Amino acid sequence: MEQRLPMTIRNSLLAFVCPLFLAGLCLGLVAQPAQAVDLSLKSIRVGNLARAYFSERSGQGAPQPLIIALHGSGSSGSQLARATGLTEIAEAAGYMVAYPNGTGLTIDARTWNSGGCCGYAQIHKVDDVAFIRTLIDKLASDGLADRSRVYLVGLSNGGMLAYRLAAEAPELFKGVAVVSAVLDVPPETVKTGVPVLHIHGSDDPFIPFLGGIGAKEASQVPRLSVAKTIDAWVKANGADPKPAVSDIPDVAGDGTTVRQYTYHSKNDPQAVVLYEVKGGGHNWPGGTAPMPNGGKASQNLDASRAIVEFFNRHGGGRKDDGAADGDLPPGAAPPKPEAATPAMPAKPAL
Repeated sequence: MEQRLPMTIRNSLLAFVCPLFLAGLCLGLVAQPAQAVDLSLKSIRVGNLARAYFSERSGQGAPQPLIIALHGSGSSGSQLARATGLTEIAEAAGYMVAYPNGTGLTIDARTWNSGGCCGYAQIHKVDDVAFIRTLIDKLASDGLADRSRVYLVGLSNGGMLAYRLAAEAPELFKGVAVVSAVLDVPPETVKTGVPVLHIHGSDDPFIPFLGGIGAKEASQVPRLSVAKTIDAWVKANGADPKPAVSDIPDVAGDGTTVRQYTYHSKNDPQAVVLYEVKGGGHNWPGGTAPMPNGGKASQNLDASRAIVEFFNRHGGGRKDDGAADGDLPPGAAPPKPEAATPAMPAKPAL
């Protein structure tokens, strides 16, 4: 079933629902972004549930590499698309992007069952792993997506589900990118390596960089640290635990800087990459609609651009030209961080 919908942003319940019911893990959209993507709303049946997702592509042309983008709690696929500009950059580089919706009692209370979190999906044991498997099968069988080149992106609770999927079904994915999230399943469940890009604010008030209970986390549930999350993927990928480190300065003048940790393996110079947004909060860097009470949304890193470039380096983009920089929209050339400084610490602080 398909329906064309205007991509309106629903703010009315976010300020009330997110703090009380969704443990603060939501992407609150407070401004209309410059990009307006007209996506199609479709649905598929998974067990006894009709599950919804947004996508743009019709059935024409060869199958494309697929990015599945998972929204935060209290949000939707369409809101994630509007807030991040991911569709424009990804489609210009040769990808198809699908934005699934989580489940919830109200339109602004959707969540994902990422293991120990969150809300309706976790309480009702919704099988979101089965949903994403079914969605991949659907898009591949329809001739839209290249089953051999599937990538995951997740924000907050969506990032937690992305990590759960990568841990439980690593064979499905060529790469995973997570923003403002950590593992929500035990680290020992991560047994098979998948290339990982992780973006996280050092001052995240909901999912603290150092782990524990966030200052604005209503559920008071402690979270794993970013360092322990990264360690699990470094080990699974067989990567060197001592990363190369480089910095991106505060060129935007917003009081944030970015430190990049790159962990290489024998076969992959970017097996695991961590961007620590120093001074950044619980937000999508470079996005146009920051979350209320989420802290600073850094403009010194374009998360959407960095994610697409990471996927390009792991088999994504167009096969004929490797999704060269020229295929990206104006201004989408990847930033050139300063050279690594040997005096910097070898690992993020625990």
